[in-house]
Amino acid sequence: MKTPVLIIAASILTATCALAKGDVVYDAAKRTVSFDVVSTDCGVDTEIEFLFVGPNSDHDYESMFTTVAPVSEIADAFAKAGFPLGSPMSTDGCRFWATGDEVIMEPAFTNLVKDLRSKNQPRMIFTGGSRNAKGEADAAKEMPEAVFALYNLSQSLILFDDFLDQSATYGRFKVAQKIPAGEKRRITFKYVSGTTHKKETVKIGNTNLIEVVNRLKAKSAGPSLDVLCDFDPKTTLKSARDAARLLQMLDSAKIKINGVKEGQLYYKAYLPLEKWRDRKERLAQPPEVRFAADGSISVTEIKEDWSDENSLDPKLTPVEKRYTDAQAAVSAVDAVASKVFTVFFYAAENSEIGRIFEFRKKLKTPKLNIYVFTE
Repeated sequence: MKTPVLIIAASILTATCALAKGDVVYDAAKRTVSFDVVSTDCGVDTEIEFLFVGPNSDHDYESMFTTVAPVSEIADAFAKAGFPLGSPMSTDGCRFWATGDEVIMEPAFTNLVKDLRSKNQPRMIFTGGSRNAKGEADAAKEMPEAVFALYNLSQSLILFDDFLDQSATYGRFKVAQKIPAGEKRRITFKYVSGTTHKKETVKIGNTNLIEVVNRLKAKSAGPSLDVLCDFDPKTTLKSARDAARLLQMLDSAKIKINGVKEGQLYYKAYLPLEKWRDRKERLAQPPEVRFAADGSISVTEIKEDWSDENSLDPKLTPVEKRYTDAQAAVSAVDAVASKVFTVFFYAAENSEIGRIFEFRKKLKTPKLNIYVFTE
C-alpha cells in the first residue's frame, strides 16, 4: 500500500511545488520563476541597455548581469510556470507595440537601476520574445541573448510596457549600486493575475469614427488593448485620414494600435508628412501612383542626376507614364519600388481606399513603406 501513496505524493509535488533545473527554479502553483545572475560590475552610473543577458552574450558589457543558466532553460521555466506568451514587436507586421501580461520582479528594479527620465517605472510584461519555426526563443539561439532588454528588442523575454526605441533609451538607465564582478544575485519574476491584455478588432468606415473612439476609450480602463484596424474598402480617403488622426491620438501603452489586416495598409499610411509632397524634401524618390477618374493609372518615376559635382543635391526629373492596363502599371511600380522599398499613392479625397488595396496586392515587392496623399 505504500507505493501508491508515494506515487500520489510525487504527483502533487510535481504539480504544485518549486522544481529546480540547474540555476532556474519555477513554481507552477505560485506562477513564479527564479534564476541566478552574475554581476558584470560595469560600474555605478554606467549607462546600460540590458538588465539580464545570457551567459554567452556578446553584449555583456551593456548589461548589469549575465544569467548563470542558458536562456533556453529560463524560457522553458517561464512556460512550465504558466506564463502565457505575448507578442513581441515586429516591424514586418507593423506591430510597433509589444504585448504581454504583467510581471513583477524581486528585487525591485529601482533597487538596481536608476531611471533618469521618469519617476514612474513602466510596468514589466512577459512577451516570451520572438520565436523560430519550432517555437524556440530566438534569444536562446541568437545574440544578444536578451532576457530583459531595457528597450523594445523583439527577442527579449521581458520588456517594459512602453514604446522605448534603442536610441531614445540610451542614457536613460544607469546602474544604481555597485555589485562586485562575479557576485551572484537571485532574481524572481511573478505573474500578475488579472492583467491579461485583450485583443480588439475595430471596423472603420465612413460613418462610425466617433463610435470607434468611444468604444476604445471605454475599454481602456481595464488591461491594455491590442487593437487591429479593419478598414472597409469602401471607406473614402478623407474618412481614412480622419480615422488615422483619431487613432494616432489614442495610440498608447493602454490602447495599442498594432499590426495591419492582410490586404490593407497600416493606419499611419494615411498620415504622410506634408513636406514629402516636395520631392526635394525626400531622402529617396519612390514611385508616385495616381488614379484617374477614367480608370487609368499614372506612374511617375523621379530620375536623379548626380553628375553636377558642384551640387550637394541631385537634379530631379519626373518621368510620368499613363497606363490603361493595371498590371502594366504594377510592373512599372515594382521596378522602382524594389530599389527604394517605398511607394507614394495620390488620390482624390472622395475616392475609395479599396482601389489602393487591390493595387498593393498585385505588387511583388513584399516589404513596402506605403503612404497615401490626397489630391
